[in-house]
Amino acid sequence: MRPELVELREGEQLGVWQDFRLSTMPDLISAMSLSHAVSALVNGGVLANLRNGKRLPEDGLLAGLDERVGEGLLAYLAMRDVLERRGDGWHLTRKGELLTGDVPLARLGIYLEAYGPVISRMSDLLTGRATYGTDVLRRGGPLGRHCATLFSAFHTPVLMEATRNRDVRQLLDVGCGGGSLLVDACLRDPELTGVGLDIDADAVAEATRLAARSGVADRVEFVVADAFAPHTWPAVTRGADGMCIVSALHELFRDGEQAVVRVLNEYREALPELKMLLVGEPEIRYDARDNDDDFFLIHVLTGQGMPRERAEWLRVFEQTALECRRIYCRPEAGPRLCFYDLTPNR
Repeated sequence: MRPELVELREGEQLGVWQDFRLSTMPDLISAMSLSHAVSALVNGGVLANLRNGKRLPEDGLLAGLDERVGEGLLAYLAMRDVLERRGDGWHLTRKGELLTGDVPLARLGIYLEAYGPVISRMSDLLTGRATYGTDVLRRGGPLGRHCATLFSAFHTPVLMEATRNRDVRQLLDVGCGGGSLLVDACLRDPELTGVGLDIDADAVAEATRLAARSGVADRVEFVVADAFAPHTWPAVTRGADGMCIVSALHELFRDGEQAVVRVLNEYREALPELKMLLVGEPEIRYDARDNDDDFFLIHVLTGQGMPRERAEWLRVFEQTALECRRIYCRPEAGPRLCFYDLTPNR
C-alpha cells in the first residue's frame, strides 16, 4: 500500500516563503556560493585539467583532490550551467568559458582573494573590534597578480599613448603592486627601462618574479619603498625621466588635500629628469553598475581616501609645480580609471 501524501499549503507559510524569494536572498546566497566554487575550480587545478583535455576523474581530472568533494563540485557547477556532461566527459559551457576568462577571474580574485580577508571582517570593522592595517589587511600578492591581468588588458595602452613621442627612457612606477604595468610597458617598448616601488614586500616579490618570467629582468628593477615618502627612495629611482602612479594617490586624501599637493611637489623635486608624471585614478559612479558599489565598499572598509571627481583633481594639480596637459579616460574598463598627464612647470 502506497503511503498517503499530505501537502501542507497555508497562506501564512506561503507568504513567508514568497517574501523570502522576493527579497533576492536566494540570489545572494547563490552568487556567494558560485563565486567560491569558480575560485575552487581554478585553485584546485580542475580548470587547467579541463583545458588540457582531462574530462573524467579516471583521466586525472581530479588528480590530487578529494574525489568525493570534487565530483560534488562538478555536479554543482553543472546545476549552475558552468559545466556540462557530454560525450567523453565534462566540458565548460559557453557561460563557463566566459566566467573563467582572464578578466572575469582577475576581477573575482581581487574581491575574493585580495580583499576577501577584509570583506569577511566587515562586522568587526564596523563595531571597532578590528582595525584595518592592524588586525585586518588585504593580500598584496593576489592583488598584484590579478591587477596584472586587468592592467595589461585596459591600462598599459594608455601609458604607451602618454609616453609616445615624449622620449621617456626610464619609467618609475610608484605603487607598482605586482609590477604588471611596468613589465608590460617594457615588453611593448624594447628601449624602455624601469624601476617599480611598492611598500608591500609580497607584491614586490611577485613583481620580481613576473619580470623574470617575462624576460625583462635585465631592464626592470623592483624595490620596497613608501610611495608617499620620496625622500626615502633608493638612488636607483632618481634617474627616472617618466613616472606613473596608478590607483594609489587618492589614499593620501585621508590626510587632507594639502597632503596630496605636498607629495606631488616632492615627486617633482625628487626626480630632476622628470618629463612626465602620469596619475591614474579610479572614478566611482556611486551606483551598482559594473561592481562600482563593491569598489566603493572596499575603499570604505580599508580607510583609503575616497576617489575624487575630475574637477577636484584639477583643483589639486593647480596648486602644484605640475601642469595637467591632457586627460585620458577609458570608460569601459574595470576598475574605471582616469589618467592625468602632468608635466613640470619650467
